[in-house]
Amino acid sequence: MVFVVFDEFPADDILRPDGSIDAERFPNFARLASISTWFPNATTVFDSTFGAVPAILDGRLPRPRMATDVRSHKPSIFHVLDRLGYEVFKVESASAVCPPSICPGARTRRPGVLARLAGNGRPARFHKWVGAIRERAQPAFYFHHALMPHEPWLYLPSGHQSRPAGEDPIPDLNHDVGFDDPDLSEQNHLRHLLQVGYTDRMVGELLDRLQRTGLLEHALVVVTADHGYSFRVGVKSRRLIGDDNVEEIAPVPLFVKAPGQMDPKVNRAAVRNIDMLATIADLLGTRVFYEQDGRSAFSREVRERREIEASTRDYAGVVRIGLSELRDRRAARRREHAELFGTGEESSLLYGDPWASAYRVGPHPELLGRPVAGLRAAAAGAARPARVTVANRDLYAHVSPRAQVLPTRVTGSLLGVPPGEHRDLAVAVNGRIRATSRSFDFHRGEPEYYSFQLPETALHPGRNRVEVVELP
Repeated sequence: MVFVVFDEFPADDILRPDGSIDAERFPNFARLASISTWFPNATTVFDSTFGAVPAILDGRLPRPRMATDVRSHKPSIFHVLDRLGYEVFKVESASAVCPPSICPGARTRRPGVLARLAGNGRPARFHKWVGAIRERAQPAFYFHHALMPHEPWLYLPSGHQSRPAGEDPIPDLNHDVGFDDPDLSEQNHLRHLLQVGYTDRMVGELLDRLQRTGLLEHALVVVTADHGYSFRVGVKSRRLIGDDNVEEIAPVPLFVKAPGQMDPKVNRAAVRNIDMLATIADLLGTRVFYEQDGRSAFSREVRERREIEASTRDYAGVVRIGLSELRDRRAARRREHAELFGTGEESSLLYGDPWASAYRVGPHPELLGRPVAGLRAAAAGAARPARVTVANRDLYAHVSPRAQVLPTRVTGSLLGVPPGEHRDLAVAVNGRIRATSRSFDFHRGEPEYYSFQLPETALHPGRNRVEVVELP
C-alpha cells in the first residue's frame, strides 16, 4: 500500500476552468486519475500541517493542545496496518506518529520542519523513499508526507531549481509585509504553480516505480494533501481558513486507486482527508479497531453529505459552506486564475509549450519577445534612472541544462528610487525581453526590490546576457 500526503496544495491548482484536470501541464496527475477514483470535492478538516497530517493518520478531528506525535495520536493507521502484518516504510516530515515499536528508530517528537524546507533535500527524500518500493515477502505500507508544493518555491516543472537552495535573496518575499501588493502576489503565485508542476513530476516518478516493480495494478494507492493555500491580496495570512477564502484553503487533491483498479472513476462525494484511514480499511476488507471520526469515502454517510466544515486555527469556530456554493466559488476562482496564467491546452496551441502562457504575468506582456535596444535607449533618458543589482549574477555565465540550478529566477534591488515610488521593469535575455514586472518594497525604508520568473527556454547553454531595464 502507498500513501502520499502533499503539503500546501490547493486542489484547483491542477484543474482547468471547467473543473477537469489540466493534463498538458500536469500529465502525471491525469495519468493517476486514469487508473484511480478521483474525488474532486475532497476537503481538509484543518488549515495547518501540524493538525491536519496527524488527523489524516489517525482519523480523529484535531483538538486543542494535541502534540504532533505519538503521544496524542495513538493508535493510528500504523497500528491498524501493523495488526495486518504490514511492514512500514515511512517519511514523516512534520510529525512523529508512528511509534518506535512499529517503526524502529522513529522519532517520538516531530522534526524541525523549517530546516527541511530551506534546502534541496525534499526531492532527495522522495527519491530515496520511492526507491524503497519493491516486491517484498510480506505486505508493505509506504507512507510519505512530502513537503511539496509548500514554499520555498524553488523547483520548475522540468526538475531544475530556479535559484540555489537556502534563503531567498529577498527577505520576506512571501510574508504578510508584501501580501498587499497585487503584482508581487501574481509573481509568487506563478512560482507556486511551477512548483506544482514539479510535484506532478514526483507523482510520475512514483507511478513509474510502481509499474517497473510490477506492483501498480495490485497496489492500493492514495494521494492527497493536508490543506490548501490562498493568494488573495491584502490579507494577513495566506493559510488561515475563513468564510472569505474557504474555497482556496479547504479543497485538496484526492486520488484513491483500489487494489486491482486500472480504470478511471470520478466520485463527487464530499469526502474529507481524515476519511482516508476508514477508506483504506474498507478497501483492505478490515476495520478500524478504535473510535475515530473518519468514514469510508465509499460509504452512504459520505455520499449524503451536503456541506463541508473545518475548524479555525484557534479552535474558536467552525467554517461551514454548502457543497453547491463551494463548487460555484471554486469555479469562479479557477476562471480568475486561467485569465492570469492561461491553461496548458491553450498555451500548447498558441506557443507549443503548456507553460508559456503562465509566464505572461506582468504589467506589459505585449513587450515579450521584442528587442530590448529601444527600451534601453528610452530608459537612459529617464529623469531618475535607478541603479540595478542582480542576485546570483555569476550563474548566467555558465548555464548548463545538466546542472541542478537553471537560474530562471531574476531578482535583486533598485537603488535610488524615492520611497513609495515603484517602477515598471523588463528583463532581457540575450537582447530579447522575456518577462515584465513591477518593483515593490516592504514599507520599511529598505531598497526597492524586483522579482522576475523567466521561461526555461529563455536561457541557452553557456554565457547569457541578462539585463533589467526600466520601462518608459
